[in-house]
Amino acid sequence: MQQEEGVNCFCFQKKNKGVLPKTFKKTNEILRKYKNNFLDISDSDILEVIIRLYVSEDKQKAISMLSRCRINPNFQSNNLREDLEYFIPQMVNFMVFHQQLSDENLKQFVLKASSLDFFFAHLVYFQMKSLSQIITPHETVTINVVKKFLEYFLFSMAQNYSGNLLIATHILQMNLELSNLKGDNSDSDENSPKKSQLQAVYQGTTKQQSMKVNEAIQNYGTADWIKYQNSHPYDNRVKNHKEIELQDYESIFNLEKNEKTLDTAFISNILFWNDIMRICDELSKVQTKKTEVLQACLQKMNKNLPASVYVPFVNNQVRNYAILKIVPKESRVFSTKMRSPFSLTLELYRPEIEGQSNHKFIEKKISRPITMSQYNLLQRTQSQLFNEDHSIIENRRTFSSTDAQKQIQNDFQQIKFFQMNPQVHHPVIQGTSQFYHQHPTDENEEEQIDQQKLKPEISSTYSLEENVQAFSIDEESSITQEKNGEGNWFTSIIGKNSFIQPNRGLVLTTQEHLEMKQAIFGENSLDQFERIKSQSIFSQLQTWNIIHLIIKTGDNLKQEQFALQLISQFDQIFKKEGLPLKLRYYEVLSMGPDCGIIEMIKNATTIDSLQKHLRKDYTQFKNFSDFFRSFFRHKIDQALENYVQSLVAYGLVCYFLQVKDRHNGNILLDSEGHLIHIDFGFFLSIAPGKGVEFEKNVPFKLLSDYIEVLGGVQGNLFKENFRKLFFQGFKACQKHQKEILLLAEMMYTGHGTTLPCFSKGEQTLKELQLRFNPKVQSSAELYVHVQELIDKSLDNWRARWYDKFQYFAQGIFY
Repeated sequence: MQQEEGVNCFCFQKKNKGVLPKTFKKTNEILRKYKNNFLDISDSDILEVIIRLYVSEDKQKAISMLSRCRINPNFQSNNLREDLEYFIPQMVNFMVFHQQLSDENLKQFVLKASSLDFFFAHLVYFQMKSLSQIITPHETVTINVVKKFLEYFLFSMAQNYSGNLLIATHILQMNLELSNLKGDNSDSDENSPKKSQLQAVYQGTTKQQSMKVNEAIQNYGTADWIKYQNSHPYDNRVKNHKEIELQDYESIFNLEKNEKTLDTAFISNILFWNDIMRICDELSKVQTKKTEVLQACLQKMNKNLPASVYVPFVNNQVRNYAILKIVPKESRVFSTKMRSPFSLTLELYRPEIEGQSNHKFIEKKISRPITMSQYNLLQRTQSQLFNEDHSIIENRRTFSSTDAQKQIQNDFQQIKFFQMNPQVHHPVIQGTSQFYHQHPTDENEEEQIDQQKLKPEISSTYSLEENVQAFSIDEESSITQEKNGEGNWFTSIIGKNSFIQPNRGLVLTTQEHLEMKQAIFGENSLDQFERIKSQSIFSQLQTWNIIHLIIKTGDNLKQEQFALQLISQFDQIFKKEGLPLKLRYYEVLSMGPDCGIIEMIKNATTIDSLQKHLRKDYTQFKNFSDFFRSFFRHKIDQALENYVQSLVAYGLVCYFLQVKDRHNGNILLDSEGHLIHIDFGFFLSIAPGKGVEFEKNVPFKLLSDYIEVLGGVQGNLFKENFRKLFFQGFKACQKHQKEILLLAEMMYTGHGTTLPCFSKGEQTLKELQLRFNPKVQSSAELYVHVQELIDKSLDNWRARWYDKFQYFAQGIFY
């Protein structure tokens, strides 16, 4: 392959500075501790099975173990992920970086698993596409072997899913067929939908042109809608879901070709999101009125909706909904110098639920495990994945092991495993936090902080003797009570020590509270839901719903997606241990080398935006604590419970993962009292600042402003709840540390330092493991160690000065 102009060749030789030629070879050294742990591995312990791909010499045995694992998530398991889909990033990472797609058996396994579950297949596609290029600050390297596999994968899946409607009903079809083959009538119910009732939905009948086209559906959400309404001044609402004709989605950017693929079932969802990303790129070329241009593009997309496309997120079963229309007027562009990210609101519904009386049956069927071994029973009537026609044979020949190895010499040797040299800090307006400001920042109207009015810092004195005495209390009793439903220890303490005291906080009228809530947190999500629904022609659908997204291009979202995977793993650890810790987090999906979608958190605002409101519009409040006890006065117990449990949870996450850049623009407060962290561009081994790293050696951010809400460092909520709960959470994380370490180790041994979070190389992993395992000899010593971490973080001068730096540099209030 001829080298592209302007792209240097970074072959794995010692003479090339910054190159880490042993990245792949270090795999065995980093993961060898797991090599002999082959005993008593159950099929449900998928993390243990995944690691076999990395460490087992018998790859076929590892693949055989994978074939017994469930592919799909269980929506009835309280978000505990014991499915192969959750570990697609680690599996694809291994396929690309370790084997360079040369293992034919593993490729066949992924193809067959993808042929069973199109959700799985789409996520494999997006993950592969994200790795088709390695983008660094210095260069972009295209990995051709990945691009060619993607072409083959797309062609194979298009044939496999030909004639199907790719929404949740396809999975339901497979489960019904499997039940019939097994003679399983355990879930039968006279009110349950029969296969014949769903036939028109999942066998492609809905793709046939309807005899009666609903013009209102065609025009709704497009530029012709107002004109249509004026000419049809009657009720245009859809009365029955059967009026909706879900078809394949056609790209608005391919219209000039006048070419229409006969069946684009699998490709439809890819085309839809490609259009969304393309619009984001096109907006960067527009100088003015970007929001108007955006809304015009979305109206064009609406001409091809409703369609059998979906949002590939798992939370709240969002992906089981089909996209009805985009709501153009709710979209807004957030321009930067180089990029134009925008918000997106989508109308959704669940076709397989509409018109059905027994939802539990359907939910249970969709959550049934899909495994390779089980579905060998199915005799599929759709197009087969491995038809031996000439084109597929040619594709297979292209991806032989020999040819793949040849590609390695040309593609992978160009990858430069660089050591990151981060700049001082990107402006906050380029981060996700910009989407949570209710009003755009006007630098000309910024208020300056009067340095004379800065309040003195609160003393963080706390006796270690008091710590040890506190440890002597039965630390497990509260968890046991929680598990056994014997009462909530948190609220019982609040009840005894009411936070609402005379002369503390203001009493707001109902009207004042509502106006303040609207100004600070924006339109309530329920109010927004009802407002959009009232204007929608689909409002009478029983499963009508909306989702809010952030669309980004020009950003490498693979690291943020990885960070959120780790955070969700911490959340699962807390749930397994029955701890009342609350991590409200969002989903991120990288859809290409430099683009993706981010779930937007509703009913929340940044602490920065809140502080600006308090200093400008609500000067009656002395500080953040005064606002908190006033705003949440009528539900203070629940708000404080949410607050301290989320403060502890994110404190633990920020400590173990060393999440930095924790200024008030990257921390949210929601309308129920939860603290939520966003933007994870700096964690593990990378921090903002060149030369001056303000947050260095700060275990986690814990300013006095946050502790004042709990009554100060001597308050019972801080001493009796925060400190003890932090210790219990630390022990839970330590107990399950392998679940975090394995994810990080597997990702590093593939990506290496191409992900900024691994810029320190293997030292990153060693430091992560040390944080889980401090040098202590007993639980009492561990308790003291944890309390020292809290004391060291409490109003740490480095964290305080980082906030001051962000204020003077970016105007972010603290």
